[in-house]
Formats: sequence, structure tokens, C-alpha cells
Amino acid sequence: MAWEGWASPLEVNALFPRRSALIKAVFAPKGNGAIHWCEAIHPIDKTRVKRHFESLTTEGKAVDIDYRLVDKNGAVIWVRHAVTATKKQDNRIYVEGFVTDVQTEKEFQLESLRVSEREQNRIGQDLHDDLCQVLAGVSCLMRVVEGRIAGKAPEEVSSFTELNQQIVDAMHRTRALTHGLFPGKIQIADIRGALLELASQIRARFKVTINTEFSGRFPRHSRPQIIQIYRLAQEAMSNSIKHGQATQIDVRLEALSDTMVLTVVDNGAGVNSAAALEGGVGLHIMRYRTQTLGGEFALRNGPERGAVVQLRYPFEN
Repeated sequence: MAWEGWASPLEVNALFPRRSALIKAVFAPKGNGAIHWCEAIHPIDKTRVKRHFESLTTEGKAVDIDYRLVDKNGAVIWVRHAVTATKKQDNRIYVEGFVTDVQTEKEFQLESLRVSEREQNRIGQDLHDDLCQVLAGVSCLMRVVEGRIAGKAPEEVSSFTELNQQIVDAMHRTRALTHGLFPGKIQIADIRGALLELASQIRARFKVTINTEFSGRFPRHSRPQIIQIYRLAQEAMSNSIKHGQATQIDVRLEALSDTMVLTVVDNGAGVNSAAALEGGVGLHIMRYRTQTLGGEFALRNGPERGAVVQLRYPFEN
């Protein structure tokens, strides 16, 4: 569906075709035939959409933005708002482009995340219930054998002790891995507790320094919000270690007046600018998680070294 109007504040002046299925679904009939577009934007996305269109200029190519509209029955519809042309008029930016219904696409993406979450939970549960128990049993047997052999071949005791320690270390690493795959605590914890638990897991798995900092009074987060933020932070920290070879990661969560800001900073090699623009599957998933929170996502290099991942998402007081 083609559209044109002002960018800041966002005003949709014309839509083609006027009788599209999207228009019929979202907007109730009005006496003067006007379409009050901003009234239909989901409250959690309004700030993000406003900032996006305020940032438009007549130079460069505008990036598409996905956000939610609320239809006249209260249901949510995801749309993709694209800008194809901009021009300066009356000291304002006038824009043209397309609006596309992407609800089905978003439903597929959400279901893919749900399937991935369920599969990770299953694997984590299996590792905890099976492999960890097997390793614990082997460790017990090793101690028994070590005791029996001590009197007959004392020179071999140190070897058995070393082997048993390796088994215990493997068990601890497996448990840390299972907590990452099956983070049962985040189902009941607040966002602060979830991030502290994640930091503990990363320390145990990768032997790196993790510093956490929390500032402000945090609003209550829903379980879906906690899971999205937890997974996004987990991906950012894993990337810092695996790709950036970081040895220290700082995680900060700050509550502003109506916005939460999560920042993950590392001392690694940083990110390639081209890679940051294109991104792999992990980066696309992080951006999608950000969209579901109604937030904004940024990935950049630090002032001196390392990478900075920042998530800003709104909340209602």
C-alpha cells in the first residue's frame, strides 16, 4: 500500500488504495474520511516510530521500520513502513513510500523463537538429567577405585586424582551449559536476578570477568520480557567472547524516566562495521527480540577498543 505524508510529526496524508484490507482492518470509519495514523500505533512502539521518522533527511537511503498497529477491535497487526523518497517542503520533510502488512511474517518469526526456546529447554533438561548424573556416577566410581588402588599402587593415585578432577570439571561445565539452555530461574526471577544469574553462568563457562551494575528503580517485567532480554544479553556476551576474544564484560541496566537501557561493553577486538550492518542470524534475532520489546538496538565499537551493545526499551510507570 503506497503512502505519502510528513515525517515529523508523522502525518499520513494519502494512502493508495484507500480501500485496502489493512485500512479496513485497522481504522474505523471517520466522518471526514481522515486517517489518523499515529492513533493506531501500539503504545509501546510510538516513541521508537517517532524517533525513526524524526531522523529522516533528504540525504541517504532510509531504513525500513517494523512496528505494531492496533486495529479497531484491539488486535495487533505488524506492519513494515518503508520510505522510498524524501524532499524538503515548507522546512519539513515530506516522504513517500509503502506500508506492508507483515503480521504473518512476524508470527512465523515468533513461532521459530518459541520452537528454538522449547528445543533449548529440552536439550538443557536432558543434559541435566542424563549426562550430569552419569558424570557424577563416574566421579564416585573413580573415588572408590582410587581408594582401592592406594594401598597396592600408590604411585598411580595422583593420576586417578587428576582424572577425577577432570570429570568433576566437566560436570561443572555441563551444569553451567544446561543453565544457559534451560534457565529455569528466569521463569520466576526479576530482570535483575535474571541478569545476575546469566553473569554467573558466563563466568563459570568461559572463565572471564563479568561486572554487573544496576541503576534506578526497575519496573516489574513480564516473563516474556525477561526471557527476551536474557537471551539478547546472552547472545551479546557470547559474541564478545567467541568473536571478540574478550576477557572482561561489563553489563549495565539503568532505569530512566520511561525507558530501560541495557548496555553490554567488552574489552575485545570490536566489530567490523560491514559485519555490523549486515549481521548474521544471531544479530537478526537480537534485532527481532528488540522489536518485540518495542525498543531500539545499537551495535558499535567502543571509544578505545571492544564492542558496545545497547538495548533501549520502554515501560509504563
